[in-house]
Amino acid sequence: MKNKEMTREKDRFDPRTLTAILILSIVEYEVFTFSKSTVATAKQDAWLSVILGAIIGTVIVYLFIKLAARFPGRSYFEYLKIVWGRPLGLLFSALYFLYFLAFLGSLFYETTMANTLLFLPSTPRIVPLLIFSFSLVWLISYGIAPLVRFFQLFLPFMILPLLFLAILFCASINLENYQPFLGEGFVPVLKGAFYFLGAYQGPEVLLFLAPFIHQINKATKPAILGYAVPAFIGWTNTTAALGILGVQGIKESVMPGINVVTIIQLPGFPVERFGLLLTLPWLIAIFTTLAIYLYLFCYGFIEEFNLKDRKRAIYIFTAIPLLFGYLLPNAVWHEQLRTCLTLATPFIVYALPVLTLCLAAIRRKSEVKE
Repeated sequence: MKNKEMTREKDRFDPRTLTAILILSIVEYEVFTFSKSTVATAKQDAWLSVILGAIIGTVIVYLFIKLAARFPGRSYFEYLKIVWGRPLGLLFSALYFLYFLAFLGSLFYETTMANTLLFLPSTPRIVPLLIFSFSLVWLISYGIAPLVRFFQLFLPFMILPLLFLAILFCASINLENYQPFLGEGFVPVLKGAFYFLGAYQGPEVLLFLAPFIHQINKATKPAILGYAVPAFIGWTNTTAALGILGVQGIKESVMPGINVVTIIQLPGFPVERFGLLLTLPWLIAIFTTLAIYLYLFCYGFIEEFNLKDRKRAIYIFTAIPLLFGYLLPNAVWHEQLRTCLTLATPFIVYALPVLTLCLAAIRRKSEVKE
């Protein structure tokens, strides 16, 4: 325990680093498909669902900081046992490990989809998986510090193209596709907000990285900004997709994000194809999300079971989700897995930490003077 605390003290970061960490943890494959389930549920009002979901998510991120500030220097797994008791705490930890495994398996499968659709369609699926896995193992084996620096370095290469795309979308939007406003009432909007939250895995990362943040109680603004930027990206993608493809077009499209980009036409503009503006951020987003969740998965097991051979453990715990993703038979299975993750995320990522905060307040569980 002392060695763990010394390592965390050595690797402390400024609270502002949470902004880059959260942006690159949240933005991944599902953000670029802007949750087809949200559009299928709320239809032309999906853009309003995203706004409502973003507001709810922002409030919950604020509560996450309050929870982490009650137990400074401790990770989420550690104070789950303190607040809920050891048996329930271990059960919830196992639930998170299963969630991380399913999410990582889905992301590994999506790397093969990206390679097939955009780059080398004839290359065996295992090749991009091995390239990604060896790069990830090399990156996370050095701990949290290089990972955070890597995120800070690559953040502009993902954000700037997406912001430029948001501007380009405005030229091709058909306002008729947003009508009728609230045509089926507000209930579909609420359901759409639920699916939006289900598509936004990532804010829980701050609970696990809080021990590495200096003065976590001062990280509210960076954390909220780190959530608001991906929410804005999701809103622009949803709004553009609705305005360009329409509800029916989104339902029929396999990769609506790519379809929207290929439709953009600017006569006289020196660039005719804008695919790189999406594919480059997509690759960065998938790689960085894989990196942070693989870090949580591997180091979570290492700390929970006090494993000594860290490097071997990282190789083993990387191979498990890699094989899971590789063995997914086809895109239908992947869509089913994504649907399960979307339904589970609002409870595991958002609701459980809020309940933990409420229970900690009721039971007066805290390691700071209230």
